Amino acid sequence: MRKLFATNLIFLLLLNVVVKPLWIFAIDRNVQIVLGAQEYGFYFALFNFSLLFNFLLDLGITNFNNREISYNPQLISQQFANVLVIKLVLALVYFMVTLGIGVSLGFGKRHIVLLAVLTLNQFLASLLLFIRSNLNGLHLFKADSVLSVMDKAIVIVLVSLLLWGNLKIQLTVEVFALSQTLAYVVAIFIAIWLLQGKYSIAIYREFDRITIITLIKKGLPFAALVLLMTLYSRLDTVMVERLCPEGAVSAGIYAQAFRLFDAFNMYSYLFAALMLPIFSRMMSNQEDITELFNFSFNLILIPVVAVAVPTMIYNRPVMSVLYHEHIDVSSKALVLLMGSFVFVALSYLFGTALTAKGKIWLLCRISLGAVIVSLFSMLILIPRFGVIGAAMANLLANAIASLLQAFFFIRSQGSVISKTSVLKLSLYIVIYTALGLIIQYSVGNNLTGFIATLASSLLVVFGLRIFSFRAIVNFTRGI
Repeated sequence: MRKLFATNLIFLLLLNVVVKPLWIFAIDRNVQIVLGAQEYGFYFALFNFSLLFNFLLDLGITNFNNREISYNPQLISQQFANVLVIKLVLALVYFMVTLGIGVSLGFGKRHIVLLAVLTLNQFLASLLLFIRSNLNGLHLFKADSVLSVMDKAIVIVLVSLLLWGNLKIQLTVEVFALSQTLAYVVAIFIAIWLLQGKYSIAIYREFDRITIITLIKKGLPFAALVLLMTLYSRLDTVMVERLCPEGAVSAGIYAQAFRLFDAFNMYSYLFAALMLPIFSRMMSNQEDITELFNFSFNLILIPVVAVAVPTMIYNRPVMSVLYHEHIDVSSKALVLLMGSFVFVALSYLFGTALTAKGKIWLLCRISLGAVIVSLFSMLILIPRFGVIGAAMANLLANAIASLLQAFFFIRSQGSVISKTSVLKLSLYIVIYTALGLIIQYSVGNNLTGFIATLASSLLVVFGLRIFSFRAIVNFTRGI
C-alpha cells in the first residue's frame, strides 16, 4: 500500500510541479501586474466571495462519494446518475443564494456580471471534482492526476495568447474569468470520456428518489464541514476588501501574499486527496495504518517546513522577485501566512485521517470553533491593522483548527504516531530555523541567503536521519 501511495504521489506531484507554478507565477501573477492591484483586487474579492457558498454545490456528496466508492467500487453504477441530478439542482440553489446575497450587499452591475461568471466556474469545478472523485475512489490515481491539472493547462494556453499573443482581445477580469469557463468545459468532457473508458457508468438512467434523498442525508455532515472549513480559511480574503478603507486595493495587496500561501498549500492538498481513499480503504479492511501514517507525516511536514522557514526569513527578497508595488505590506503579511501554511499542512494530515475514520461531526465542531475565532479576530484586527490583521486572523484560525485535530487524533490513536518522528521534526524545525538566521546574518537579506537556507535543509534532514540515503535508494528500487 505504501508503494501504491508513493508512486501515485510522485506522479501527481510531478504533473502539478510543472503546471501549477506556471499558472500561479507566469499567468495569474502577470494578469495582476497587467490589470493592477485595484482591478485584480476587485476580481480577487469576488472570486473568494463565490467560494464562501461553494458547499451548496455539493453538500459534501463528493467527499462522501470518494469514501464510499473506496469502500465499495460497485456503487458507482448506482450512484453516478443520481448524484448528477443532485448537483444540477444544487447548482440552481447556489446561483440564487450567491447572486441574491451579492445584490443584498449592494454589489453593482459589474460586480454581479462577474460574480455570475465566477459562480458558473465554481459549478463546473465542482462537477469536474465529482467525476474525479469516482476515478480516485476506484484507485485510478493516474487518470485523476492528469485531470487535476487539465483545466489549468488549458487556461494557461488561452491566457498566454491573451497576454503575449498580440490578439485584438483586450484582457479584462471578465475575459480572464471566461477563459477559465472554457477550460473547465473542455476538461469535464475529457473526464467523462476517461471514466467511461475505465468503468461502465450510466449517465442516462431512471432516477431513484429514495437513493437521491439518502445520498443528500449522508452527505450533509460533509457539507457542514466544507462550509465551516471554507469560512475560516477564505473569509479573510473577502473581509479585507469589506473592512479596509482602501477596499479593492487592500484586497489586491493581500492577494500578492495569499497567492504564495495558496500555491504552497497545493502540495498538502494533493497529498490529502491521495491519502483519503487509501486510508479509508485500509481502515474499512481493519488494516494497520501506522507505517503509512508516519511515512506521510515526514513526507508532508518536512518539505512544508523546508519552504516555510526561508520564505519567512527572506520575505522581502521573495516578494521583490514577484512584484514591484506594495512590497512593504505584502511581505509582512507573507510571514504570517507562511506560519499558517505549516498549520494547514498539519490540518491536512490529521484532518484527513479523522475523515477516513468517519469523525465528521468532530471535525465540524472544531471548524465551527475556528470560524468563531476567525470572525471575531477579523472584526478586531482588520480595521486596526488592515492587510496584516487579515493575515493574523488567518494564522490564528488555522493554528486552532490544526492543533485540535492533532489532539483528538492522538487521543484516539496515539499509538499510530511515532514519538521518534515527532521528536526529530521538532529538532529539525529548531535547528533549521537557527541555521537560516545564521545564514541571513552571514550573507545578508537576499535571494542568495534564501537559496542557501533552502539547500541547508537537506543537511539537517540527513543529519537527523529523518530520511537516509539507503532508505531513499530502497524506496526508489521498490517503485
